[in-house]
Amino acid sequence: MRKPSKTQYNIEFPNDPELHARLIRLLARKKIDAPSMVTTCVDARTLVQFLAPKNDDLREDLKKLGVTVREELIFQFEMPHHHWELHKLATSLAAEEINILSLYSTVEGENMRIVLAVDQPANAMALIEKLGFDPDYSIYD
Repeated sequence: MRKPSKTQYNIEFPNDPELHARLIRLLARKKIDAPSMVTTCVDARTLVQFLAPKNDDLREDLKKLGVTVREELIFQFEMPHHHWELHKLATSLAAEEINILSLYSTVEGENMRIVLAVDQPANAMALIEKLGFDPDYSIYD
């Protein structure tokens, strides 16, 4: 298993179109692509998540914008493309009191590729291996 190749950045700031534009401009300058980005608003806050290589300079530049920055370790694995498989995953994690922080999925034929952030990555990876899947830190968008 390779070392982590990506980090999930979680950015939060007050709803402000100019600040959002400055954030996107910074990400463009850093060559962070949009395919791995999710943006949503909750009440008066904007939340942005994206995957990128861990980079202390990027983190500092984000903080200089005046946004809150949180990073999470992520890993990926493939599982059959069936809604009960996601149920089994969520139930298994819950039984071990492992909290899902975020989950991205893409369908590739008969399988789903899951990119997962949890509050206990090492325990989650061991559990996912016990479920018969092959988790890996190498993430490819």
